[in-house]
Amino acid sequence: MLTIKLPQLLSVHQMPRVFWEDGIMSGYRHPKSSALDCLLSSFQMTNETVNIWTHFLPTW
Repeated sequence: MLTIKLPQLLSVHQMPRVFWEDGIMSGYRHPKSSALDCLLSSFQMTNETVNIWTHFLPTW
């Protein structure tokens, strides 16, 4: 059976301060994520999920 391991999401305190956004406490991807990790994270609840899907679906 094929299993896909989704990338680990980080909290704000695990990120370098330069990446911190006001009001966003968790759901950050690692700053050195691969393209595959970024693609897979679109199926996780991150701080960008709604933005990704609201732009992807109308475009498709």
